Amino acid sequence: MTPQVRDSERLQEILSVFYAGRTSRDETRSAVIDVVLGRLQCARVSLWKFNGDGDDLTLLCFASKSAGGALDTSDRRLHRVEYRDYFNALIERGTYLSVDAMNDPALQPMRDNYLVPNNVLSMLDAAFLLNGRAYGVICCDETATSRHWRASDVAALRAIVTKLALMMSGAPESALWTTPSVALRAMPLSPATPDPAPPPRPPDDRRG
Repeated sequence: MTPQVRDSERLQEILSVFYAGRTSRDETRSAVIDVVLGRLQCARVSLWKFNGDGDDLTLLCFASKSAGGALDTSDRRLHRVEYRDYFNALIERGTYLSVDAMNDPALQPMRDNYLVPNNVLSMLDAAFLLNGRAYGVICCDETATSRHWRASDVAALRAIVTKLALMMSGAPESALWTTPSVALRAMPLSPATPDPAPPPRPPDDRRG
């Protein structure tokens, strides 16, 4: 059994138990992060989603966890001017890799608000994509030393995010359908109102 298959089966188990009502949302988020931490062997993993609308659309970190630590659900936000350059680079290929985050030009707008307070030295992110729209990001950080991410790291994270998107899209109870999303095109230099998120899907009998 390949690592990707093991990850897929574990994610299927985690979300199936959650949608059956046997685990809490925070327990589920923690378990999903554990899958990423186990596969990438990084210092910290965080989950981000879009929040708000119009000129106030932010990227909200709603859950994070360090290796061996407890789940942190405190809110941290990046505003459009802080994440725009990063996001535009991210959506070109679905992932964003930075060996030297502190000196990465696309990350400089978020340096004071996110990189320095969280000591982010290297990062590997994957966008949560579905039907031509971005709903959020899974971010893997290194905080003790710079890391040269391998192609296998990128492939592993991309596979995890793709699996999550497919499973959540098949669940009518999924928070996905009430989360703001952004069309996969470059954000302009000046703030503009994004396309509205698609309406929630009607309930069906599928479970992810």
